[in-house]
Amino acid sequence: MPPPEELRKKVGQLFAAGFHGLTPDSKIKTLIRNYGLGAIVLFRRNIQDAAQLQALTNSLQQEAKNAGHEYPLLIGIDQENGLVTRVTPPMVPQQPGLMTLGATGSPQFAYEVGKATGEMLDFFGINMNYAPVCDINSEPLNPVIGVRSAGDEPNFVSRIASASAQGLRERGVVPTVKHFPGHGDTAVDSHYGLPVITKSRSELEKCELIPFRRAVAEGIETVMTAHIALPNIGSQDLPATLSSDALNILRKDMEYDGVIITDCLEMDGIRATFGTAEGALMSLKAGSDSFMICHTYGVQVSAINRIFQAVESGEIPSSRIDESLRRITALKKRYLSWEHSLGVSNTERDLAKLNDRHQEIAKNAYTHSATVVRSEAGVLPIPPSSNVVLLSPGGRIPSNGAVDKSSPSHMTFVDVLEARGLSVTEIQYSESSLLEQQWKVVAEANAVILTTRNAREAEEQRSIAFELAKRRKDLIVVATCSPYDFLDDTEIGTYLAIYEPTVEAFSAAVDVICGKASAKGGLPVKSELVKAQKSSLSFHISPFVCERDIEGVSKVWSAALPEYNLPTHNLQLLLDQPHGNHLVAREGDTVVGLCIAYNSVNRGVPSAEIAALAVDPDKQGKGVGTQLLSESRECFREKRGLNNITLRSYFPRFWPGLPADLPSTTQEFFVHRGFRLSEPDNTDADLYQNIKEFVPPRKYLEHAIASGFSFKAITPETFDDCLVGQKKNFTHYTGWVETYIALDPKDHPSSIMAAFDKHGAQIGWTLMLSPEDPYLSTNWACPLIIGPGTGIIGCVGVDAAYRSQGVGLAMLCHALEDMRNRGIEAAFVDSTDIVDWYAKVGFSKWKEYRKAEI
Repeated sequence: MPPPEELRKKVGQLFAAGFHGLTPDSKIKTLIRNYGLGAIVLFRRNIQDAAQLQALTNSLQQEAKNAGHEYPLLIGIDQENGLVTRVTPPMVPQQPGLMTLGATGSPQFAYEVGKATGEMLDFFGINMNYAPVCDINSEPLNPVIGVRSAGDEPNFVSRIASASAQGLRERGVVPTVKHFPGHGDTAVDSHYGLPVITKSRSELEKCELIPFRRAVAEGIETVMTAHIALPNIGSQDLPATLSSDALNILRKDMEYDGVIITDCLEMDGIRATFGTAEGALMSLKAGSDSFMICHTYGVQVSAINRIFQAVESGEIPSSRIDESLRRITALKKRYLSWEHSLGVSNTERDLAKLNDRHQEIAKNAYTHSATVVRSEAGVLPIPPSSNVVLLSPGGRIPSNGAVDKSSPSHMTFVDVLEARGLSVTEIQYSESSLLEQQWKVVAEANAVILTTRNAREAEEQRSIAFELAKRRKDLIVVATCSPYDFLDDTEIGTYLAIYEPTVEAFSAAVDVICGKASAKGGLPVKSELVKAQKSSLSFHISPFVCERDIEGVSKVWSAALPEYNLPTHNLQLLLDQPHGNHLVAREGDTVVGLCIAYNSVNRGVPSAEIAALAVDPDKQGKGVGTQLLSESRECFREKRGLNNITLRSYFPRFWPGLPADLPSTTQEFFVHRGFRLSEPDNTDADLYQNIKEFVPPRKYLEHAIASGFSFKAITPETFDDCLVGQKKNFTHYTGWVETYIALDPKDHPSSIMAAFDKHGAQIGWTLMLSPEDPYLSTNWACPLIIGPGTGIIGCVGVDAAYRSQGVGLAMLCHALEDMRNRGIEAAFVDSTDIVDWYAKVGFSKWKEYRKAEI
């Protein structure tokens, strides 16, 4: 164990702390110097102007450098944009938040805004953003997420969040997806209490976990936890931040080895239940790496000391600290350098140029986001130079704990309207009705615009809207935050949504109201009416029934995979297996897609494999493949308790992974749905060789003879010894022993070549199946695809005591000669990562495959 001072500073690297003030105070300096603090959290309270913010981040980094830190500080901020914006106008342009971006319908806008946000943060020396939000706003009354989410559809939220993260990443700012495992279906704000989500694992997989799976598959750098209780996940009745059951979905199921950071541990979801210091230790034990404490110096010190003492006392091993420190250090090495962190010397002119570009990016996105939900005929646009009454909510406005109440306002909605040449009278309402004089002003106006903010949580806003709608049929209502305000209330005839109470978003709506622009935005959430309607999917998924579906499945296979031609009879043999779990998508009576899947036992552990996914080309891009994957995973979870699935198959074998020569769009399809792909250079391969004129390399045969080895096909008399050898050496390979058992030479003569030592004991084996053997056509697709006359070389193995002695290569030579002499024209080697070894006897690659798992 390291000395106490060194250990305390190692623990300090795992903390992210906030402080109060515009310059580093003595408390944050002490944390950096004496406690080795690894990260800083900035808030609106820490920002005054551009020069001050640059000076602040520079002085924080200088403090760390002077204190002997090996790497710079991670300096993070919640710059989600929209509703949660810490660096605000007029210092920089306002950028749209995620639901505003969701309303554009385009991930490209999210990418461009993400890139602009990253560029701005980097300009000020901020190297980490606690964004994007991956929560799905499936609960309209959610008090903490709402418009911070891109919408209510999981795959769409995934696309927007992914694009935003990529934009940040490209500008050297660490993105953080949040709030795992999903905070969108709660009616409690975790800043003030502990929300409870009673969903099962399957329900989470269908919704909340989808964006996080994609983020992990794409290599997301950091994931922030949510302070939400999940009583139906595992046995621990704890918030996800403190629960190993919840975090193991990340660590074990998703195999995530990036940084897990907690949301602030001073939020009531943790502070009021378990305590911040104890919560930090519990979260460390559960699997988190970095612990955010945003406000109180004494609490920050107590939490660091609590973990330090836990290591010193042996309550947790020091290796657990090292594990998290390894992840944080790897992140810092990737993104940070002292040269860049201390080299910030940007000027006002540089900022002005940056702001000009970013202003255009923001304006373009806002223009494409303003949404006309409903419009009464003749109401829009309003005439030029109209006398407008603008009614705005005053008094209590529902909000959440993430919104910075101190954000300055650089412009008002009235200013926006007057800039369009309109005469404006503003009425701020806080009651459910207006005064008599105010009603008179409303009656005399040319146009009446009512703005609301989270009206479903403020009954006075809804009451006044309905009263206004009775008096003015030409009423225009603009929901400036939650689009749910009047989504299902058709009494509000002209209804616009802008998703955030910023003047930039309101300006886009006013351009539509005044006829200067058409509405380009679309609702990223569904109304209750739409949710109540049947699914708009034109297809349905059902289990594969061979007699009913094989002809349709064969047609889809031929149309979707023309380069893999399989006759219907052969496809039927491969599919009609007792461990098959296949699904088909049907449109009416017509099969339009299929998912071929099997369950296996891999090294004694049950496993699930998707062997092939195919959709009729005319039906692609309509969600058929996505739904097949989703329902296949659900079947494995519900029926077999299997959460993880690989893209491959064992026996029968289609492919040992995802073909590497597939178009990049196909590979991205699986990544976007959460499949983790191996690196492009980490592949398996199928091999092929024409053996009509095969001549074995003499050196391998001569070496074997000199060593006393001999080779011949297994006979009924030697079969039992063959099986003993398989069980001794290869039980850890899925289906290997079972395959040898199935190939009894009484029924499958000349199917197994064996090597013998000088005493006649069996020491090596390989399959050498003829293409006419029914076992081949029932268990391997690819030799059939290559064409007639192709046999199998497979399950090549040598007894452990005889490896690296030339047995295997000589055995292959004898097997290939035997196959050639039987009239077999070509040999196929199924799934290997030792291509160069097989090349020594003439094999070359047929296909390469990347490993893929979810």
